[in-house]
Amino acid sequence: MISLFVIKERSNLLGKVNRSGLVSHGSVLSLVMTVFVLIGTARGCAEMGEADMKAVSSAPQSFSIYALSRGTGVPKEARKVLEEARSLLKKAQDQGAVSRLIDRRIGLEGETRLCAEFKDPNVSGEIFSHIQTISQGVDLLNVKIESCSQ
Repeated sequence: MISLFVIKERSNLLGKVNRSGLVSHGSVLSLVMTVFVLIGTARGCAEMGEADMKAVSSAPQSFSIYALSRGTGVPKEARKVLEEARSLLKKAQDQGAVSRLIDRRIGLEGETRLCAEFKDPNVSGEIFSHIQTISQGVDLLNVKIESCSQ
């Protein structure tokens, strides 16, 4: 019989000690398996906590949407997405989720900066993700995490 640990005293935790003072292989195996299960469980809980923290920390407190131009005005598709974002943010403001909404023209050809500050990071994360999705691939429309004070 192969034994893994040598102990000098009996231990209820490890199981039975044979005559030579060695712990039986089955008891050690049970202990090792228990340790691995506990480590795996703790690690899974820790990873879930990290994922939750990443979700919260990745949700911006505020962000801006920029509609820009190249000398011929803001493109129609960018204006359409900006209007959808504006409507969504105004609804969120009416419901109390947006604490500050700044809609400012920044250029001569309709360039606009729309910035929203949120009270709840969960709401901001959802809206930010939605606006990023609808603005993906739209020329001259940028979504940027930043303070509305800038």
